[in-house]
Amino acid sequence: MNISLHHNLFTNLNLKSFTMKRKIWGLTLFLLGSFFSLQAQNVSSLSWGQVCSGKMESEWYGSEEAQKIADDVIYVQRTSGGWMKNEDLHKLTPAKRQTLYNERNKQSCLDNSATTMEMRFLAKVYQKTGIEKYKTAFLKALNMIFIAEKTHGGWSQYYPLSSNGSYHNYLTFNDDLMTNVMKLLQEIANNKGDFENLVDAEMRAKCEASFQRGLEVIIKCQVDDNGTKSAWCAQHDPETLLPVEGRPHELPSISGSESAHLLSFLMTIENPSKELQATITSAVKWLDAHKIEDKALEDFTNDAGEKDRRVIDKPGSAIWGRFIQLGGKTGEEIYNAFFTKLKNRNQKRSYTTNGKTYTYTEYEIATTSYKPEMAYQPIYAIYDDQYQHLYYRFLYNYEDSEPEIDNKGCPVVTSLNAIRRTSYQFLGNWCQNVINVEYPAWLQRIKDQEESAGYTTYPLTTETYIGSTTGDPTITYNFSGGISISNDKGKGYATGLSSIKSIKYSAGVKYTIQLPKGLTVDKIKFYGYDNYADADAYISTLNGTNYNSTEYVFPAKDAAGNATLTSHTFDFSEQPVQGTIEFIINGKQCGLAITLYSKDSTSGIENTLKNEQNNVKKFFRNGQLLLIKDGISYNAAGQIVEQNTNSDKL
Repeated sequence: MNISLHHNLFTNLNLKSFTMKRKIWGLTLFLLGSFFSLQAQNVSSLSWGQVCSGKMESEWYGSEEAQKIADDVIYVQRTSGGWMKNEDLHKLTPAKRQTLYNERNKQSCLDNSATTMEMRFLAKVYQKTGIEKYKTAFLKALNMIFIAEKTHGGWSQYYPLSSNGSYHNYLTFNDDLMTNVMKLLQEIANNKGDFENLVDAEMRAKCEASFQRGLEVIIKCQVDDNGTKSAWCAQHDPETLLPVEGRPHELPSISGSESAHLLSFLMTIENPSKELQATITSAVKWLDAHKIEDKALEDFTNDAGEKDRRVIDKPGSAIWGRFIQLGGKTGEEIYNAFFTKLKNRNQKRSYTTNGKTYTYTEYEIATTSYKPEMAYQPIYAIYDDQYQHLYYRFLYNYEDSEPEIDNKGCPVVTSLNAIRRTSYQFLGNWCQNVINVEYPAWLQRIKDQEESAGYTTYPLTTETYIGSTTGDPTITYNFSGGISISNDKGKGYATGLSSIKSIKYSAGVKYTIQLPKGLTVDKIKFYGYDNYADADAYISTLNGTNYNSTEYVFPAKDAAGNATLTSHTFDFSEQPVQGTIEFIINGKQCGLAITLYSKDSTSGIENTLKNEQNNVKKFFRNGQLLLIKDGISYNAAGQIVEQNTNSDKL
């Protein structure tokens, strides 16, 4: 369903119908919520990952059922501290439980969220029960993470390391291994949520230090592409930090997928250093420059009746290779190191066809198929036990192409087949949202931080929205800090892009921002986008001043439906505003995140302190100092925290 169309139809109903439908919709949501709440109580209906991430109701984690599962988790914990991946520990049969117990001296795993998931589950159960054994098992796993950390920072898939020099020993970004560990460490260091007071200050400091080393090695691993910082491989050598191979179809390269996931994570880090900002910006620019434009993927059934996947034209869209071949001196250095490694281990594999057997070394397969002239193109490879003689063969054709006869007279494939195209995502649009949505939003947050210096900010977004009130015909959106936005056209609250926490505002409707008593606004910023593709939106009126359709524009979406995020700031410093701010959007509906700025020097708290003897009261609530003047509560930062405070009841 088109959400914006649904919203327009919905809000254009008369008020009585609108109110009735709200009640019916509310009842429907209540019943659906009750249904899913009941469903969530059946732990066996969830995946292990869902159980660990908190999909069960909060109180369940203190139940006997949760404790029984936690006991099993402890019972099968590896002696090194972690757990094995891909095990449903909430559904263990007695036989499987014993098997895992018997394997507890094997390696611990961090791949596919293993160990970090179990730690999150144990933390939840401990917080609800206070039973010490769950905390002990958690700490054992945390110590394993510290011990398994690489010299330069970061982690491999397994600990202890494999003795055979496996790719498992490499520094691993694949499948979000690094970011899963780092998120866990950051949350423990922040001492919040499930990890509140779970470890002492010294351990939290160790988590923070380990997190920072992980961040440093991510920055250091960013591949230098002949003098230009690019992005990342799925695995890196833990000593040289250069890109390396994974499984036989995962060749040294720049990974579109893993780089996108890393960037999404890096852009969540608060107060990023200039070095980190440069890392993010250069990686986004490199990936944007190496996209396959106006293309998308489509699943279909081929002429042989097989499930298949192909590349199709799609204006405005883009795809990237999971493995993008490197070029120039950088490519030469990386691939020569890879070929030398294959040559030194001298692994041979044979293949028999039409009564004749052909034998190849991995080195031979890789070097004869590698084409340096295909630099910066996606590379593919075969990983199939029936064709082990093709391991580490470079392929450059995604869709079917004719086999060729090699220098030994053996026919060899030159492309992926339907099974490999559908079972592994060699191409994808992973970077598109990162480049078009997440990165502009991140840039805006950095700009916001700079603009906020010397101001107290009041964001009016989905994050600060606390509910709506309905009048006749006025609808009011209420926000924290006692601020509200109302309109008299019956336009209800609707969310926009989640990445910028935006709210939708209809064209041609006057919206009134009601400021609480004592708040002075020195500037206002509208950050957002046009929600449609057929015409530009623009700010036509702000506090009685009219603007034309070319001044404060939010450009229409492009042909592929991509929004252009745009920011417009209005400075009121010469004549600061109190009471209300009115604005009208015209042209088309917009999704906006609005921010109000109040200079710290004119905040309500300063006025209160200047007149402290004039009917001002101090009091503490939940350990926080608050001051009341004229029925308004202020915190120590000068922000209004409550309207209409009755000081007589304190």
